[in-house]
Amino acid sequence: MEEKHNNATPQRPEGARPLDAGIIPINIPKYIDQIKGEEAYGKNGKNAITVFKSEQVTITLIALKEGEIVRPGSEEGEAIMSLQLIDGNLLFESMGNAVELKKGELLTLHQLLSFKAKAINDCICLLTMVK
Repeated sequence: MEEKHNNATPQRPEGARPLDAGIIPINIPKYIDQIKGEEAYGKNGKNAITVFKSEQVTITLIALKEGEIVRPGSEEGEAIMSLQLIDGNLLFESMGNAVELKKGELLTLHQLLSFKAKAINDCICLLTMVK
């Protein structure tokens, strides 16, 4: 298996970290602190970091401030997804249904289904997409 790493960016200059390897320990509390401490979170009210990415699976940690909305990007439309709420409350809407997710709850959604998610209060989500 070929290991894959991210590249350093102006927002995250610390350099490469593994995104795909045989085993990758993921320190969720560390990444929560990181994304909440970055300028994007303070400026935009939301921030995210991809903690694993292969051809079939992408796992992204997302921090949202109260009132922020998330809509599907291009990859979400093509993938089955799960959204686990690590902290806070989130209103998830799809197919004419609204579901309030609370801390520790998990929601799944089949591909090609539109959705909108709104942070009821500050929240942390773990988004997993499977192609």
